[in-house]
Amino acid sequence: MLSSAAILVISLGIASSSAKPPPNIIFLLADDVGYDDVSWHNPYVQTPNLERLAKDGLILENNYVLSNCGPSRNALMTGHYPILTGGQFVSIRGMEPIGIPTKFKLMPQFLKDLGYSTHGIGKWHLGFCHPDYLPSNRGFDTHLGFWNGAGKVFDHTLTSDPRDQTTVGFDYHMNEDIDFSTVGKSTSKIIGDRVNEIVRDHASGNTSSPFFIYAAFADSHRPLQVEEEYSNLYPDEQDPKRKAFLGMMSRLDATVGKIVSDLESIEYTNKEDGEVRTMLDDTIIIFSSDNGGTDEFIYSGGSNLPLRGGKASAFEGGTRVPAFVWNSGRKGITNEFVHITDWLPTIYSGLAGGDPSDLPYGLSGFNQIDLISNSDGSSLRDEVLYDILNFENTNLTFIWGPNAPSEYLDFSGAYGAALRYQDWKIILGCNTIVGCANNYGYVQDPDSVLMFNLAEDPNETTDLANDPLYADILDDLKERVQYHYDSAVKPWHEEEDFEGGSPANTDPQVFFTGWCQSVYDPNSR
Repeated sequence: MLSSAAILVISLGIASSSAKPPPNIIFLLADDVGYDDVSWHNPYVQTPNLERLAKDGLILENNYVLSNCGPSRNALMTGHYPILTGGQFVSIRGMEPIGIPTKFKLMPQFLKDLGYSTHGIGKWHLGFCHPDYLPSNRGFDTHLGFWNGAGKVFDHTLTSDPRDQTTVGFDYHMNEDIDFSTVGKSTSKIIGDRVNEIVRDHASGNTSSPFFIYAAFADSHRPLQVEEEYSNLYPDEQDPKRKAFLGMMSRLDATVGKIVSDLESIEYTNKEDGEVRTMLDDTIIIFSSDNGGTDEFIYSGGSNLPLRGGKASAFEGGTRVPAFVWNSGRKGITNEFVHITDWLPTIYSGLAGGDPSDLPYGLSGFNQIDLISNSDGSSLRDEVLYDILNFENTNLTFIWGPNAPSEYLDFSGAYGAALRYQDWKIILGCNTIVGCANNYGYVQDPDSVLMFNLAEDPNETTDLANDPLYADILDDLKERVQYHYDSAVKPWHEEEDFEGGSPANTDPQVFFTGWCQSVYDPNSR
């Protein structure tokens, strides 16, 4: 598909089989990339490698995620809406003694059951205070990455206590071991190099298993740090944050180009029919952002135009993000609904051939194999739950630190919810991260109701909640929200332990595991 470097010819001697072997799968998850931050939506952005894949694959124009990093990753790995796991609305904080409860089986664990070799690279952000929560104990054969939500791009350090900026730790690990060899390299660079190692090992015959690679980029999450070779691609950009952000997007894109080139450079011959194929031919690539770009509270250079809102809001800009799937059998553009919870059943049953009955009962996601593989395929969903903030009986203070517009946000007692059914969307209660904080500037009315017709008003400019013509639609949407609210579990959050897990407890100062209890089900305590 793409031009490649010199071809490495490897005879793998694929065994004769009447059944087509399952494909390799690479999931590329970008960080804080908005609708307007990719070149197929905005030609000023220089992401040519992503665009080639997108336009040669299936572009998902109504691709929905959660509005925040951690909840989206939770949904991807479990196949459940976060309201069913306890991870709704906000991410796990650095020193919070929690992780995804071990009662939930994660995507790589399912794929290992099918014989896949599983590898994670980059951002985790789903808990690390106990070894049970680590990616290497949740189904990944290997994980090279950072456990927190973000850190400095090149030295991989961050503060553990936002109140005290001097408590800094290093956070990059190979499985449970600190890996200082990553110092000086961006996570995008690390991802490119690590994928090369995995595919070369696979091609050498060390394993006959297909591989699943979860590449979770730090680009383009703040802090905005990028080499001049990438930021200089945007000489006309006057906003320094936007310029750095776009440079980070182009760095991510360069890594994707390297991954594709490496896959394409590996050839093998099928002993049965003599067909010469490349590893790229046998690999499916999925791309998505985890949430929209940040345009409120702490602006970080992202853009969600023309959509309203951004990261940590219930508006479209926070939850409708760029995505595509390449080599799944269908090309073009679809406006049908896809939600991040759909990827677990779609990958496990639709792509990898797993038995649907092995998946948990009550999964939020749908197997969208028909949509992504057939030219006339359609989505199995006509409804998307954006999220529910059911913190009426939960105390939570999110500490940002002295460099933020507010040192902390108090979400105790807050309520908000958003849902889309077909063309209609309802937003109840508070709908942005600052509007849901009862100590910040303004507090949004918990009884407020907004309703939009997204087919006619995709940018959410006209509220129809008080229009009597649509009273029946409003009632139906409220009932749908109530159904999900009734099934929601209590959020799992705990007070941060700034002492037990502090990097100050180690020499050198690093983030480590083993300072909290492992929890199977927080709602059974």
